[in-house]
Amino acid sequence: MDKTILLIGTMDTKEEELLFCRDLITRRGFKVLLLDAGILKDPRTPPDVTRQEVARAAGVADLASLLAIGDKGKCIETMITGVTAKTQELLRQGAFHGILGLGGGQGTDICASAMRSAPRGMPKLLVSTVASGKATFGPYVGTKDITMMHSIVDLQGLNFLIRRILANAVGAICGMVETGDEVEMKPRGIPVALSMLGTTTPGALRVKAIVERRGYEVVTFHQNGTGGIAMEELIREGAFQGVLDLNLHEIGDRFVGGLHSDPREERLEAAGELGIPLVVAPGSINYAVWGPFHSLSKELKSRKYIIHNPNMTLVRLSPDELRSVGKITAEKLNRAKGPTHVFIPLRGFSYPDRENLPHWEPEGNRAFIEALKAHLHPSIPLQELDAHINDPEFIDPLAEAFSSLMEKYMDKGGR
Repeated sequence: MDKTILLIGTMDTKEEELLFCRDLITRRGFKVLLLDAGILKDPRTPPDVTRQEVARAAGVADLASLLAIGDKGKCIETMITGVTAKTQELLRQGAFHGILGLGGGQGTDICASAMRSAPRGMPKLLVSTVASGKATFGPYVGTKDITMMHSIVDLQGLNFLIRRILANAVGAICGMVETGDEVEMKPRGIPVALSMLGTTTPGALRVKAIVERRGYEVVTFHQNGTGGIAMEELIREGAFQGVLDLNLHEIGDRFVGGLHSDPREERLEAAGELGIPLVVAPGSINYAVWGPFHSLSKELKSRKYIIHNPNMTLVRLSPDELRSVGKITAEKLNRAKGPTHVFIPLRGFSYPDRENLPHWEPEGNRAFIEALKAHLHPSIPLQELDAHINDPEFIDPLAEAFSSLMEKYMDKGGR
């Protein structure tokens, strides 16, 4: 099989494990590019990409002089930069088709950085000692499709358990690479993005079905603090011709510092920057996600809330907070260079935000609406509908407006 797997790890501490994986991969008929990200010493077995090459890719001509400084953090930072640069260089050459990485604490950072620089859809598997526990996975995975496998034991030599775990990892990455060509990454219709969350699922599924019947392929993004940023990145990369931004939850969550805070201040910006059709509704913007109820402050407990599960509590934003969020939303929309249409559901922004349900608090919604209208540029259409965000009476006019914007946009040649 004419496929190559890039194998990354620190050979000063994990040479045995890396060579074990290399041998299993080649036995399966794949080629291997072994990249050494170690800093302490040269390995016994020469890799395909040496640690000196990695350091030079980071702008460090003499690895020995770097080590002489005695700053471990600086050394790790250098190897992260170098491994990422070498990965990019090899990608440009078409030198590999998937990545397998092995890492402890620092090695996980190094491998993950390289994987995040690889395109979405390319197989990426990272065997890590920190792929469990209270560690936060956002810094490692980011917005890319990285698969992390917990090593259970430390990666310090082969034993009966780690041999099987590494063999499973090899089987997984080889299987991913082998089947990669069977699924083509091309849309089957005009590609559009749709934001959604569980509390707006009925409405999102309805609009998805409507526009798909009209020849669009809809890609949905979960607004959990990462999904929205992934959507923004893909919009900027030119993946979509239009955007149905029905769920702005992350904007409100970020404002108050909830668990679904965006890692970067980018939501609701990319479509406007590119000038592609944008239809917006304030789905789930009026609550934030916090931790277990017992961990909440007294003030948060005094608000309207829902215990979503043992680890997540959905708490309403205050009217003052929503007033600020409304202004932020308007300011983002005002920068849009393309056709934009805003829809407001007057009977609730999410599933529990409905009369007689736990989150119903119309004064907060009114605060958001008034601030949005006060700061929104008059050239941007804003339509208020006497319906809930999940009602057909709200979704159907929104879908019609989106289809109309898209038809006019595509008639002019699209992007």
